[in-house]
Amino acid sequence: MERTTTTAANNPVTSGAVSAAPPRRRWSDGPNYPWSPGTEDAWSVATHWPALVGVLCEQVAEGTTDLSAQVERLHREGRMARTDANAMRRAVQGMRSAGMALQQIVRLGAGLYNLSPDRVELAVLARDVVRDRQRELLRRGVEVSFELNRAEVWVDGAVAAGLLQAGIDWALSFSRRVRIKVEPGDGSDPARVVVRAALPHASRARTSTTPVATRRNRRMNDNLHWILMRQLAASARLPISRSSTAATEAAVIEFPATITVAPRRVP
Repeated sequence: MERTTTTAANNPVTSGAVSAAPPRRRWSDGPNYPWSPGTEDAWSVATHWPALVGVLCEQVAEGTTDLSAQVERLHREGRMARTDANAMRRAVQGMRSAGMALQQIVRLGAGLYNLSPDRVELAVLARDVVRDRQRELLRRGVEVSFELNRAEVWVDGAVAAGLLQAGIDWALSFSRRVRIKVEPGDGSDPARVVVRAALPHASRARTSTTPVATRRNRRMNDNLHWILMRQLAASARLPISRSSTAATEAAVIEFPATITVAPRRVP
């Protein structure tokens, strides 16, 4: 994905930072990502918080890598039971996922982007994203179902894929049962992708061995994956909203640049 240059004065996230050329490590690195602001003599959290978050994310990544290696070693040497090792792996993966989401949020907010619209078939993209994560989802006992209709839109392909990835992660914070629905647009109405988590029944949650997030213990039901979805949607100017029922939590992403195609249900 191409980048456009921006100045610190026009970028509130990096205002006050010296715009030294940062290493471009991934598409979401902004042009002024503050790897080293160079203003140590005028330290303030308000100016340097993106760099602070970046350092935190790097340390989380290093810590979880070390912890994962130790878990694997203990399991390999027979000093940790398989069930304990699996529980530790889930905890480590959760920490790693949170760190990566936070890192991407800051990088996306660090600069302006020259998004490249692609002709994207949302139903195909949804299946591809889930297929890429199939092994991980099976290991975690996740059930993903689909209700797909043909829907072609103009959107940056990396942003659309990132939204679906983050949407799945967000839904998994509530449930291991996720449903992805693609609603076609007709030119005037936008196409929509709905990622829905089926909340576990209270009695089932009490007997489950896997921790489940509920409305009672998640403040405002927000997490880093939801914030990442909002940042991705904002970068591509895509409306995003949420809806709740007694049984579900759902995220709805709208794609206004819908290409009119013959309606067809995708098997």
